[in-house]
Amino acid sequence: MRKAGKRNQKGQVFIEVLCGMFILIPIALAALDMMVLVLGNSANDSLAKNCARAAANEQSADKAKQAAMQVINEFPASPLVEKVVLDQSKMTYDAKEEVTVETIITVRIPVVFPAMPSTMDFRARATEPVVGVSAAPDQTLSPF
Repeated sequence: MRKAGKRNQKGQVFIEVLCGMFILIPIALAALDMMVLVLGNSANDSLAKNCARAAANEQSADKAKQAAMQVINEFPASPLVEKVVLDQSKMTYDAKEEVTVETIITVRIPVVFPAMPSTMDFRARATEPVVGVSAAPDQTLSPF
């Protein structure tokens, strides 16, 4: 038998835990989404840099484009990455100075909240100095 003035605390603790979970679970899921988006953006930055480095080691614009596409094709597959694209309209190759490459990566958001898109596109641009073009030796300065 219960004594007068003493309440049963088990039901109250259950309700408090349940209410706390309604707050903590969405926060944890949003943190998971943010982590995936940050990792996707970081991967795209690295991919653009690698494409620019590969293109900078080539001697012509066509070879530079092929080298960048090879880096894109070797990008590891992931269930969270839907599409990886080299934006060829933004690629510039100046044999005397630099090469600029832009990549686009589409990341699938693991937990979609209402009024949110299910995917997000990230663009990254990288510029590297061209090192693949060798300068011809100047014949006029030859000591012989």
